[in-house]
Amino acid sequence: MTKRPHRPPVVRTGLLLIGHGSRYSEANRVLKEVAAALGRKFRRFVVEACFLEISEPDIQAGIDRCVARGAERVLFVPYFLYLGGHVGRDLPEHMAAARSRYPGMEIRLAPHLGFDRRVVAVTADRIRQGLRAGRWT
Repeated sequence: MTKRPHRPPVVRTGLLLIGHGSRYSEANRVLKEVAAALGRKFRRFVVEACFLEISEPDIQAGIDRCVARGAERVLFVPYFLYLGGHVGRDLPEHMAAARSRYPGMEIRLAPHLGFDRRVVAVTADRIRQGLRAGRWT
């Protein structure tokens, strides 16, 4: 009889994509589309979108959704370009609140978008679109 190697239990991870939130539904729809695309890319993970303010679901509701779908740990994924007050102060406060609501749950913060050549490439593409639309090229 051969022994099977011991595999540690799979811990289900929630990826909580966090955007600012807007009164304009179109702006909020974009974040939900990004979350859906990430869900297709990270199939083994629970992916949810939520908003820091103005829109629903808020961050705590987003965490609740992750937990309801089986997440045992949650990675906050800030969909923000800058390390400002929201990423540097507000998200850690929400993490602390979530830890008190779900004692023992591991909650971490992924880096914000920041500078990345891929963001520059997308911005350059938008510039070209704007120049063509204005017939400036």
